[in-house]
Amino acid sequence: MAQIETPEQQIERLSAQVAQLQARLETAPPGTPAGYEPTRASLRLRAFCAALLIAIGVILAPVAVVATWTKTEVTDTGRFVATLSPLVDDPAFQAFLVDQITTVIDDQVDFESIATDLFDGIAQLNLAPRAQAALGLLKQPAIEGARSLVRTATQRLIASDAFANIWEQTLRVSHSQFMAALQGDTSGPLTIGAQGEVGIQLAPLIAAVKSALVSQGFALADRIPEINRTVQVAQSDSLVQARVAYQILDILGFVLPWASLLLLAAGVVVARLKARALIWAGLLLALSMAVLAAGISVGRIIFAGSVSPQYMPRDAALATYEAIVPFITATALAVGTAGVTVAVVAYLAGPFRGAIVVRRLTVDSARSIRSSAERRGGTTGAFGVWLYSVRRYARVAVALVAAAVVVFVRPLTTGVIIGTAVTALVAILLIELLQRPPTEGAAATL
Repeated sequence: MAQIETPEQQIERLSAQVAQLQARLETAPPGTPAGYEPTRASLRLRAFCAALLIAIGVILAPVAVVATWTKTEVTDTGRFVATLSPLVDDPAFQAFLVDQITTVIDDQVDFESIATDLFDGIAQLNLAPRAQAALGLLKQPAIEGARSLVRTATQRLIASDAFANIWEQTLRVSHSQFMAALQGDTSGPLTIGAQGEVGIQLAPLIAAVKSALVSQGFALADRIPEINRTVQVAQSDSLVQARVAYQILDILGFVLPWASLLLLAAGVVVARLKARALIWAGLLLALSMAVLAAGISVGRIIFAGSVSPQYMPRDAALATYEAIVPFITATALAVGTAGVTVAVVAYLAGPFRGAIVVRRLTVDSARSIRSSAERRGGTTGAFGVWLYSVRRYARVAVALVAAAVVVFVRPLTTGVIIGTAVTALVAILLIELLQRPPTEGAAATL
C-alpha cells in the first residue's frame, strides 16, 4: 500500500524536482532537445566565463565608486561646496586660515614703513629729548599692535556665524577657478603649477577682514588693496597631469559603474547555477567595498604625509581629509549593503534546503494565521485578494524603497541600515500575511 504524502512532503518533493529541472534548463543551450547532457568541457568553460565576468565586475566596483565620487567632487560645484563647508567649524583649519590671511595682509600692507613715516613726522616737531626717546620706544609696539589688531579681527570674523556664507563664496570662487584651470583656461588667477600646486582664493576673505577693520575705526585698513591672492594648500606631482585626467575622469565616472554592474549581471546570466552565482557576486561585491573602506583609512595616513607643511599644517590637512571622505565612505557602505542584501535574497529564493524550509515555514505560518483569523470573522476581504494579485510588484516596491533609503540617505549609519532592513522585512511579512489567495477565499465561503 502506497504511503500518502503530507502536504509538506509534497512541497519538498516538488521543490526538489523543480530545482533539478531548472538546473537542466539552465545548463542546456537555447534550442537544444530534451535530454541534452552538456560535456564537462562546456560546463567548465561556462563556469570559467561566469567567474571571470563576476571577478572583473567586482574588481571594477571600487574603482567605479572612487571615479564617480571624484567626478562629482571635481565637476559639481554644489557638491564641492557642501563637502568642504564643514571645514569652517574645525579649529585647526580656522587657525590655518587666520595665519594665511594675516600673512597676506602683512605682505601687502607695510606696517613698519607706515609706522616709520608716522614717527619720523612726529620727531620733526622739535620734541624734547625725553619725548624723542619715549617716541622711539613706542614705534615697535605700535607696529605689533597694528598686526595684532588685524589678527584679532580676522579671528573674530572666522569664528562668527556670518563667516559661513563668506566661506561658501570662497569655495565657489576657488572651485570655479580650479575648473577653469582644468579646462585649460590660463587667464584666471588660479592655475595648476608646474609642480602640481593647488590653492584657495583668499580675495573674498581678505575683503571681509578689511570691511570688519574699517567698521571698527581702524584707519590703516583703507590701505589694504584689493588682493587677488591664491594660497597654496596642497602639492602633488600627479596634478601635473590633471588636465588629461579630468577628461578621462569625466568619461570613466559615468561608464565604470554601468560597466561593473553589467559585468556582474552577465556573469550571473552565464552561470549554470544562477542562484549560487548571484550569492557569490553579492558577497564579493560587499567584500570589495570593505577593502575600499579599509583603503580610505590607510589613505588618511598617506594624505597627511603627502601634504607638505609648507602649504598646510598636519592638523588642517587631516581636517580636510575627514571632510572629503564621508561621501565615498557612505557610498561604499551602501554598495556593500546592497551586495549582502542581494546575496541573502538570492539564497532565500534559491533551491537550497534551508531556503525551502524558511519559505515553507513563512507560507505555512501566514496561512495558519489567516485561517485562524477567518474562523474568528477577521479577513482582509477584497483588499487581500487584490494584494495577492499584485504581491510580486509589492515586494519589488518594498525592495526599491529600501534600496533608495540606503543609496540616498546621508549620513548612512549602521542604525539606518539595520532599521531599513528590519522595516523591509516586516513589510514583506505583512504582505504575506495580509494577502488572500483566491483558493483560501473560496474555501472560506464553503
